[in-house]
Amino acid sequence: MRITLLIALLILVAPAYAQIDNLDALLRSVEEQQQEQRQLNQQREREFLADKQRQQQLLIEARRDFERQQQENQPLLQVTEANAREIERLEQELASVVEDMGDISSGFREFAGDFSAVLQESMLTAQLPARSAQLRELADATTQVTIEEIQSLWLLVQEEMTKAGKVTRFPAEIVETSGATVPAEVLRVGVFTAWAGGLFLRYVPETGELLALSQQPPARYRTAAADFGKQTTPQMMAIDPTRGSLLGVMTYTPDLRDRIEQGGTIGLIIIGLGVFGALLTLWRLAALTLLTRKIRKQLDNIDTPVADNPLGRVLMSVSEVADQEEELLQLKLDEAVLAEMPAIERGNGLIKLFAAISPLLGLLGTVTGMILTFQAISLFGTGDPKLMAGGISQALMTTVFGLVVAIPLLFGHSVVAYLSRGMIQRLDEQCAGVLARHAEQQDG
Repeated sequence: MRITLLIALLILVAPAYAQIDNLDALLRSVEEQQQEQRQLNQQREREFLADKQRQQQLLIEARRDFERQQQENQPLLQVTEANAREIERLEQELASVVEDMGDISSGFREFAGDFSAVLQESMLTAQLPARSAQLRELADATTQVTIEEIQSLWLLVQEEMTKAGKVTRFPAEIVETSGATVPAEVLRVGVFTAWAGGLFLRYVPETGELLALSQQPPARYRTAAADFGKQTTPQMMAIDPTRGSLLGVMTYTPDLRDRIEQGGTIGLIIIGLGVFGALLTLWRLAALTLLTRKIRKQLDNIDTPVADNPLGRVLMSVSEVADQEEELLQLKLDEAVLAEMPAIERGNGLIKLFAAISPLLGLLGTVTGMILTFQAISLFGTGDPKLMAGGISQALMTTVFGLVVAIPLLFGHSVVAYLSRGMIQRLDEQCAGVLARHAEQQDG
């Protein structure tokens, strides 16, 4: 390998040594070349050193320039770092604010939805129907809540609080019991009671309408409501604290006609017996009262009997046998009193019969009602209590009708029987007096 390199080197320098013919010339040539090469290397070294010094100078100048620029940029760097820290703080604050705003928005929408349901149930919505749509818009919005929306909701809440405590009149359309919608001036008492055209109204939240009750409260409440609407001074007024629930229940409360229909045929029979028995009792009371007055009038004129009363007829029956024997006179008096007793006691037994049979008919209605109830259970089961309500109503109402009829008739029968017995006793007393006077005359 070394030989090869040496040969190559000789080939390269061979042209330079082509004219050398001895060793001295070769030595001189080599020395000259080395000298030239040394000078060339020195020149190159000087150039390199000069270039190095120049590079070092440039490096020093570059460093100075860098340090100068760095010093110049140092305040900007501090500002940049401060800005970066401020940006980071603001980003964190923004994230916190966005989170808080999200909580506020969600709470606001939730409250608006709940308050929308409350307003829908409020009777004040019948007077101000437009606010429901406004509140639904606030509740259904998906954007971040704004100050204007918060102020709008606050205004609605304040409006509900303020107007709910006032008594006011406003025009509105009401739905009558016939289903017709008519305009009327409505008197609203807070959010509890509404009155128009002599009728109590019930607010229907589902439709936002004011509905006239199919079954109105008693007349005293309607009269108080009418007077309340006319007077400017404080007056009595019936209100529904449940905001219409009680008035709504009243429409399902059966009245007297419904109760009579629930009693069925047996209930009608009991009522018929009660009416007939009551009329019979009143007739007998009136007749006995009139006879009692006539007897008292006859007692004031005992010597001049009159035929318009039982005592007068008894006295007239023995006027022709006054001089006969005492036994015959007593028989005549007994005959006359016995003749008057049927008229005096007329109807007592029938009243007693009605008083006794009414509870039995009520018991019969109870049994038939329970039979109907068990038939409904066997056909439809116990899933729907309304199917059993008819039989149970009949069972209870017939019992009530029987007792309601029997109790007054028992009292009436007692009074009529008392008056009858008193009148007969009065006749017996007067007959005994006649016999006593007759005996005195016989002894004299």
